[in-house]
Amino acid sequence: MGHWAEGLVDEAAKQIDGSPDRRMLREALAQAGREVDVLSGRSFHPPRRSTAVIEPNGLPFVHIPDLQVGSMEPVAGVWEIPDPVNAQIATVLQVSPLTDPVPNATATADALWVAGQLVARTAQTGRLSADYLLQWLGASVGHEQRIELFRHIMDPAVRFYVPILGVSVNGWWIQIARRLIWVTSETEDDGQLVELLLNETTAGGEVPPLAAVEAILIAAPMTRQPADWAFTARIWPEQVQRPNDRPWRRLAKAIHGHGIPTITLDSASTPYEIACQVVLKGYWHGYIRGDEPALANAVAEAYPQQVDRIQRGTRAPNRASAAATLLEQLIHPGFDPAQGAEATRRYVRRKASIAVMQYRKSEAPDRYPWTQVGISERRYYKLLPLFAQKVNGRYDYDDVVARMKAHLDREDKQRAIRAAAHDVLRSHGFGEEAARKWLQRHPPEEAVNAWPRDRRP
Repeated sequence: MGHWAEGLVDEAAKQIDGSPDRRMLREALAQAGREVDVLSGRSFHPPRRSTAVIEPNGLPFVHIPDLQVGSMEPVAGVWEIPDPVNAQIATVLQVSPLTDPVPNATATADALWVAGQLVARTAQTGRLSADYLLQWLGASVGHEQRIELFRHIMDPAVRFYVPILGVSVNGWWIQIARRLIWVTSETEDDGQLVELLLNETTAGGEVPPLAAVEAILIAAPMTRQPADWAFTARIWPEQVQRPNDRPWRRLAKAIHGHGIPTITLDSASTPYEIACQVVLKGYWHGYIRGDEPALANAVAEAYPQQVDRIQRGTRAPNRASAAATLLEQLIHPGFDPAQGAEATRRYVRRKASIAVMQYRKSEAPDRYPWTQVGISERRYYKLLPLFAQKVNGRYDYDDVVARMKAHLDREDKQRAIRAAAHDVLRSHGFGEEAARKWLQRHPPEEAVNAWPRDRRP
């Protein structure tokens, strides 16, 4: 992805007929790789060594992408936390010891539910905005020291984090931070979103390129010192845009299998909807199991209207059962995070409709024409244009079932005749491939008199 484009040019060129323009092919692969990098939050660089100067400003954990576990030189008071899903990399460093480890912590799904509500509260108070970061700089760093700080941040090796939230809840440490960077031609692109902080121009007419990367949520249990488990998620605002010419279904497996969870916010989302997003992303990315009770509880709290609709439409005994039915529809990720939080709501509404529809089909199968014919709904609608014509934008279903059934019966009969002819040819000495080719060129009724050339009677 991204930097892999050079190695993929030859392979992609072999799969394309003709002689494709290698320059355009390389650019297309680089663009696709860049898109995957942004959606996954990783840059997938080959292994290399680098130096980092970390300034957490009081936070015990910092986000550092793509660190190979075991490659870091020993540093006093710094511990790498292997990713719970991919143990070969670490996206979180613990940079200070926990002051007071606790014997027990709440379940992971419950902790992510709380973390999502904290994200919503933080967004509502404006602490995820650029104005808050500038306000923090103004309150924490004097004017003279600020110039020196900017020069310090210009160093690409410096990782300067602005603390936004840091709180201990139910045995978990939950924090949100944003890293400040100075955007230059040497700034490394690691797949994260960047927001410029200063819009004022200097005397020379230039805008100071001080920026902040996307907010990062980290949740870690405080039961061990150092911590051995941590959840990381990116927090995206509703203004994120990207090209929409690639179907999400072709990217979902790669993003959810190798990327960092992304939480999308908008002004219409309730705290429970955002918290449910965090829980679902933790489930889809493999951080929590599907049998966690908090999953169904989160769906019921975040989408009460959809759960009530399923309970009424399926005659579920209680809301918990209806929420579990909706959760069954949410097994696979079905929306692009760059489409915003509204895409999440549309996705859940659609899945609730599908759950009710499937229940109605199972309760009254004879009501539907495809069950009368004995085929799947998908195949029925593929065959429908052969037997019905559209009138005013709608199909005329007059006598469609009878004609479609007769057509399928003829197909079954032809299939049985060809299978019998195939068996006759094999008994006459034809090989599998030869029998198949013979049936492509001759009527199956002639198989009884067909023999291989060297075995003709």
